[in-house]
Amino acid sequence: MVSQLARNKSVNYLKKVGIIVIIIGSLGSHIVQNTTLESPIFPSIFSRLTALTAMSSRWRMFSVVDRFSWRLEIVAINEDKTTEILPIFDKEKKDFLERQFIDFRVGKLHQNLFFYPDARYHYSNYLCRIYQNQDNPVKAIRYDLFWRQILPPEQAAIRNQYLTEEFSDLGKLGEYKCKN
Repeated sequence: MVSQLARNKSVNYLKKVGIIVIIIGSLGSHIVQNTTLESPIFPSIFSRLTALTAMSSRWRMFSVVDRFSWRLEIVAINEDKTTEILPIFDKEKKDFLERQFIDFRVGKLHQNLFFYPDARYHYSNYLCRIYQNQDNPVKAIRYDLFWRQILPPEQAAIRNQYLTEEFSDLGKLGEYKCKN
């Protein structure tokens, strides 16, 4: 009887500790994500927790729409200074749903590459390994940003179009050297 009472108290104690850890972790991750201050205590733990629980403010589902439309080109720069645009997800076979309906993988990849320089660095290393050849090795990977301004409704009605002409910022997002 006494051991069962002690076991129930320890279970209740563990539940309370677990709830406190979840509350502190949740609050800490929100504070780290939503303020400009760096967390003095375990910053990587809170940012990893935020990413793991998808509580980051990088979700853009219900956010204000950008006032520009953009696309990203990933370019390989070879040893002889020639460039080629790399195909993304071309080699993979798509199933019926992906062929018949919209595939969001490319858009999600570009969204992550646009916001996270570390992701661009690691993805560049991956691309350097994948696209190396003996004849003309890849020297660097460059991310070119092409964008257009979205016009306000009044100007769009006057011009009879809602986008300006396309602009290019070659290398705007950076050029990453390959580790050969």
